[in-house]
Amino acid sequence: MSSESSLPFLYPDQSEFTLLRRRSGLYIDKTHHVLSLLASTNRDPSLLNNKYVFLARPRGFGKSLLVTTLEAFFQGEVPIDSRYLNGYSPEPILSKAELFRGTAAADTVESRGFHPVIRLNMTNIPSDTPERLKTNLLEMLGDQYTLWNRRGIDVGLKPINESGVVRFPSDPVVSPAQRLEDLVGQLKARYGANPVVLVDEYDAPLMHLLDRKTDPEPILDILRNFYVRLKSLESDLHFVFVTGITRFTHSSAFSGLNNLWDISWDPAYATLCGFTEREVQTTLHPHLAQAAAHLDLSLEDFMDKVRRQYNGYHFSLPDHNESVYNPFTLACCLRDLQNPDNAAWVKVTGWPNHWAVSGNSMFLIRLMQEGQYLLPADPPPWDSLMRTAYSLDRVDFVSLMFQTGYYTLCQDTDGDLYLDYPNDEVRRTYSHELLETYRQPPDPRTLRAMHRALSDENYRKFRDLLHTFLAGIPGEKLRHETDCHLVLHVLCQLMQMEFLSEVHQGGGRSDMEVRFPGHVCVMEFKYGESPQAALDQIRSHDYGRRHFGGSRRVVALGLNFVPGNGTEPPAVEHAVCVRYRPE
Repeated sequence: MSSESSLPFLYPDQSEFTLLRRRSGLYIDKTHHVLSLLASTNRDPSLLNNKYVFLARPRGFGKSLLVTTLEAFFQGEVPIDSRYLNGYSPEPILSKAELFRGTAAADTVESRGFHPVIRLNMTNIPSDTPERLKTNLLEMLGDQYTLWNRRGIDVGLKPINESGVVRFPSDPVVSPAQRLEDLVGQLKARYGANPVVLVDEYDAPLMHLLDRKTDPEPILDILRNFYVRLKSLESDLHFVFVTGITRFTHSSAFSGLNNLWDISWDPAYATLCGFTEREVQTTLHPHLAQAAAHLDLSLEDFMDKVRRQYNGYHFSLPDHNESVYNPFTLACCLRDLQNPDNAAWVKVTGWPNHWAVSGNSMFLIRLMQEGQYLLPADPPPWDSLMRTAYSLDRVDFVSLMFQTGYYTLCQDTDGDLYLDYPNDEVRRTYSHELLETYRQPPDPRTLRAMHRALSDENYRKFRDLLHTFLAGIPGEKLRHETDCHLVLHVLCQLMQMEFLSEVHQGGGRSDMEVRFPGHVCVMEFKYGESPQAALDQIRSHDYGRRHFGGSRRVVALGLNFVPGNGTEPPAVEHAVCVRYRPE
């Protein structure tokens, strides 16, 4: 057997715990967190300390795998009734002890008893209209009714075919919330145990509305009525677990379900989702060693690159909890690199980037292009980080970037908190997607030449390179100063320079600062005016004055983008004031 085939197989796309365990796929044990989360009260071992729990994490962090792990913990595998097997012989049912063998929960999972689970995945519940949302909620619940009917439970509706499929009658119309309550009652009556409800990606219908000009209130009303039913069923439910990406205000979606314990920033659960360094170094060591060998790197050098590419997320104070890797993108990378042919491609094309699959920044980019939000400027202070819950009509762009995983929490040497991109993969994905909206993929040679020109203070060369780059972008894509600013912003990101956009100062806000060891380049952009007007604005507002007392020279660079004719891209003019100081 080859070394490749002897390794536990990586299933980055697999979020079903029972299938993963049946296939002997690689599973990094997080059940010690599950046991802590499901701790019983001292008064009654059958009751949980925390009955309603909420967890927010970006996409790709294993929330769905955690949900199916909880499902297996509470009910294990439930067999299909023989009436609906149609002659098919299923695999033998595994006990909960077998499913959790080798995990921290192995010795206790059987003693926790059986609780039937209703698992609701909101990911594919679009919400363009209230009617469509209601229809899709009923279809999702119909799937749960079908599942339990096929398991031999009388759900109060007859199946429509020999496969056991259940469909709700169209007349009379019963609300999704009532259908959920009815199913809870049926399961409790059948098993004599309170059911568990697991809601995965509760906010998917809300995220669907963010970049659309739709009145959210009718849709929110349906979701409120649906989620508040979970609270009214408190005496009939054993446990409720809700996951999502964002933390919309209670007035938006959870106005009634206000008893959720939010563990998103609880230090005890900071590593509940995501891989820690120790977990990677131990469980994934054979995969890491093989990938490093295929890239002709030492394991130490390979790990340094892996950390910069995929690590860096914090879900509590950075000084108190370690950072974690994005499990989806890291597993995808290691899966790719187990094949020597794929590794040969990586040597030439660079690190595989899977964040674009799990993340989705396009609606954020559209919001910026429409002028609704400014480009990220100085890292926000800690006060604004506390505003991590918001409503649909008052979206906080920085918080949204934070919760979707494009920013993470960092802490400087003085202990001050700020936001930054977690790693190179996210930074480059966001930058590439921005440029793709302008139909101009970046050329590494152009990026290196631009970086060298700015570093060498050859501003005429930089202007010429920028002019050539913009020539590849259709003129209709660059019609405002904001468009040109976005392009400059993303180019600086891809060049991995030290820079800031929209730098606030007492006299106004400079468009960009780019910093080098010997100088700081303060830029101002104009569209259809003149480079001298841009330079005059830098002078009149003393942009860059916070650097005047330092050792680096301050250079003022004014850029004017001359509108093209029809589909022609804008030309670029520049004016420079070297060794700039206020008058």
